[in-house]
Amino acid sequence: MGHGIRRKVFNGNVRALATALLVSTAIAAGLTTPVDQAFAQSGAQPFSVPGGPIHRALTVFGRQAGLQVTYLSAAATGKMSTGYSGSATREQALAAILAGSGLTYSFPNAGTVAISAPASGAGDVAADGSTQLNTIEVQGENAWGPVNGIVATQSATGTKTGTPLKNTPQAVNVVTRDQMEAQGAATVTQVLRYTPGVVAQYSDTDVRHDWLTVRGFVPGRYRDGLRLPFGARGYSQPKIEPYGLERTEIMKGPASVLYGQGLPGGMLNMVSKRPRNEEIREVELQYGSHDRFQAAFDVGGKLDEEGTLLYRMVGVGRLSDTQYDYVEERKGYIAPSFTFQPDDGTSLTILGEYQNIDSPGGGGAPALTANGTLYTDVYAELPRDAFLGEPGYDRFRNEQAFLGYEFAHEFDETWTFKQNLRYGHVDTDTQRVQAFCLSICDPSALLRYAWAFPESSRLFTVDNQAIARFQTGDASHTAVIGLDYSFEDSRFEESALSPIYTPINLYDPVYSATSITRPATALRIDQDRSQAGFYAQDQIEWGNAIFSLGGRYDWADTETRNRTSSADTTVDQQDGEFTWRTGLVYNFDNGFSPYASYSTSFNPASGASRVGVPFDPTTGEQFEVGLRYQPEGMNSFVSVSAYQLTQQNVLTPDPVNTSYRVQTGEVRMRGLEFEGKAEINDAFSVIASYAYTDSEITRDNPNSSGVSNQGKRLAFVPEHQAALWLDYSVQSDDAWGGLSFGGGARYVGQTYGDNANAYDVPGYALFDAAIRYDFGKADPKLEGLKASLNISNLFDKKYVSSCIGATGCYWGEGRTVYGTLKYSW
Repeated sequence: MGHGIRRKVFNGNVRALATALLVSTAIAAGLTTPVDQAFAQSGAQPFSVPGGPIHRALTVFGRQAGLQVTYLSAAATGKMSTGYSGSATREQALAAILAGSGLTYSFPNAGTVAISAPASGAGDVAADGSTQLNTIEVQGENAWGPVNGIVATQSATGTKTGTPLKNTPQAVNVVTRDQMEAQGAATVTQVLRYTPGVVAQYSDTDVRHDWLTVRGFVPGRYRDGLRLPFGARGYSQPKIEPYGLERTEIMKGPASVLYGQGLPGGMLNMVSKRPRNEEIREVELQYGSHDRFQAAFDVGGKLDEEGTLLYRMVGVGRLSDTQYDYVEERKGYIAPSFTFQPDDGTSLTILGEYQNIDSPGGGGAPALTANGTLYTDVYAELPRDAFLGEPGYDRFRNEQAFLGYEFAHEFDETWTFKQNLRYGHVDTDTQRVQAFCLSICDPSALLRYAWAFPESSRLFTVDNQAIARFQTGDASHTAVIGLDYSFEDSRFEESALSPIYTPINLYDPVYSATSITRPATALRIDQDRSQAGFYAQDQIEWGNAIFSLGGRYDWADTETRNRTSSADTTVDQQDGEFTWRTGLVYNFDNGFSPYASYSTSFNPASGASRVGVPFDPTTGEQFEVGLRYQPEGMNSFVSVSAYQLTQQNVLTPDPVNTSYRVQTGEVRMRGLEFEGKAEINDAFSVIASYAYTDSEITRDNPNSSGVSNQGKRLAFVPEHQAALWLDYSVQSDDAWGGLSFGGGARYVGQTYGDNANAYDVPGYALFDAAIRYDFGKADPKLEGLKASLNISNLFDKKYVSSCIGATGCYWGEGRTVYGTLKYSW
C-alpha cells in the first residue's frame, strides 16, 4: 500500500486569523467607518458596569457586549470610570464609561472595539489632511490567543467563530498558559488534571502518549482546530509539548457538527503559540526529580518596522530519567511560526513543528501484575520503581513533524473567509518486554515475552470557512459555512510474541539471563481513512437570547488491509452520516446565563460482522443543560452542566458465534460537572472543579462464557472527581512583593480498569504545591528574572492509577519536585 498521500485533494482559497490591530482615533474627529455605522444601527441591550478603575470597567463591558476590547495599557493607567447601568446601545454605554477620561473608541471590525488616547485632539494630521493612525496593543482576550491570568472567557473550539464561552451552548473548559505555568504542568495530561470530567488512563507519567478520557470516552485530538494523526491502532498519535501551547481547550459532548467523526465524549483542542505584534523574549532552565534537566526558549516579534511580518520560535530540549528503573527520556522540540499581514483584513500564519523523542526503557510506565499492586494480601507490594522489561531491549522512539498555515481575509464588514491547512507525519517505534501468566501471577517468578509494534501515520487536513456577521431586524447573526477534508494513511506492524521462560523476580530482578532479540513481524495493517464534510451553523442573537443551529453531512471512507502469514484481507467501509446541534442561551442582567442543547455524533467502526457486512458507524447523542455565571466587577467564570450522553451501535459479542461481533451494544453516561475560576483580587485566585458521573453499559450480549457486561460501569470512569487550587501573591512594595504561593488538592474516586468491572481500583487524593518569586520586586536591575518550585504529589502517596488486567496495573507518579528559572526581557 505504501505511505504518503495518494489521493488528489481539493484546493480552495485560504484564510487564518489576524492578530495585530491598527486603530485610528477618527471617531474623535467625527469620522465614521462602515463598521462603526453598522454598530450604530444595533439595538439597545442591558448593561451593568460598576465604577472603578477604567480597565476593570472595560473588561466587564467587553463581556456584556460580546466584544474584544483592545487598548494600550499606559492609556488606561490611573484612570477611573463611573461605570454605566441601564439599557443602551454598545456605543452609548461605552461613551458613558469613557466619559471624562479623554479616551476615544473605534470599531476596527465587527467583533472588536479599540480604545485609544489621541496624541493631540483626534490624532496627528498629515500635510494632506489625512488622519494618522495611532498604534495600540491588543490587551483583551482573543479566542485564539493568550489569556492574561487563569480566566478565559472566549473560545474558538465550541463554534469556530470565537464566541464568548457564556454564549456557547455546550460545556467548554479552557486551561490558560498562566494556569499551566502556575501548576507546573509538564505534560498535556497534567495540564488537564484540574479539569472536571477528564481522567488519565495510565497515570500521567507516559513519555509516549497522553492517554485520557473525557466523559468516559477517548476524545478526538486536535491542534489549532485541525485533526491530529491517530493511526490504525492509536500508537502514532503525536506527543504534544505543553511549552508550545497558548491554551488547551476541552469541548464536552458530541463535536461532529463542526469536526466530523469522533466519539461522543468530547474533543481536545490544543492551541499553539503564535506570532504577536510585540517582542517576546524568554529563556528557561529547569531541574528536578529523576535528574530532569530542561532548557527552553520562546522568542518572537516584528521582522519589519511596520509589523507586517511577525515571527516566533519556540524550542525545548530535555534529558530525564523517570521514577521507573531504566526508563529515560531524551527530547528535542522546535516550533517556528511566521505571520504576514499586509493590511488589517488579511493575514497568513505559517506554523511548523518538529519533535524527536528517544526513550530507552520503552517510554511508558511498566505494566505490572495486579498481585503486588492492586492486591497485596498474599504477595508483598512491589516497589514503585519496579521494571519488568529488559534493559537494552525496551525502547520507544517518536519522530513527528507538522507544517501548515492559517489564512484569513475580511472582504467587508459582513464576510470573512478562512482556510486552515496542515500536513503531519508521526513515526513511532516501540519494543517492550511484558509479563504473562500461565496460571497465578507470582511477581517473584514471573514469565515474560518480547514484542514490538511500530506505527506510522501521515495526515493531510484542510478546513475552509466562510463567516458572515449581519443583522436581520433586531436579530444579529454569526453564520459559518464550511467544507473540510482529511486523508490519513497509516501503517501498523505487530511482531509475534516471543516467550521468555526464564522467570524474573520483580522484588529483586536479575536481567540479561536470556538473550532477547526483536521478533519477526506477524501482523501488518495498512489503513487509508478519508473524510469530507459540509457544515453550516448560525448563531442568532436577539436581545438577551442566543439561539444556535448547525448541521453537517460527512462522507467517510476507510480501507483496511490486514496481512498475516496465512491471510490477506481487505475491508472497504464507506459511510455517510448527518449530525446536528441546536442550543439556546439566555443572558440575564445579573450575570447568570442558563443554556440547553442537543447534539449528535458518529464514528466509523472498523471491521465486519460474521457474514462479512462492514459495521455501521457508532452514533452518539447528548442532552445538556447548564448555567454560567460571570459576577460583575470580578475576573471570574463559573459553570455548571448536567447531561445525558448515549452511544449506540457499540460492538458486542455475536450470540450465534462469540468469536465475531455485532452492533447491538449501548453505553449511557449521566453526569453533573462544575468548574469555577476566579481572580478574587490582585492577591488571591482560585480554581475549583467537581464531576459526578453515572456510567452504565445498558446493552451488551454475553461472551463465549455466557458473561455479559450489561449493567456494569464503563472503565476508567470515577463516580466522583474533585479538585481545588488556591493561589496567593504577597501585596507589598518591598522585596516581599515578589513572593507568591500556590497549593492544590486532587481527588479521583474509585474506578474499574475494565468493562467487566473485574479490577476495582481504589480512589485517591493527591496534593500539589508551588512557590514563586519575581526578583524584579527586590531589585529593578533583575526585572524579568523569576524562579518557581513546583511539587506534585506533595506527600508522596503511593497509589494504583489504573489496572486493566492481571498483568496491566500501573503505579501513579510519586512526588516530583521541579525548580525553574526563567528570564524574560
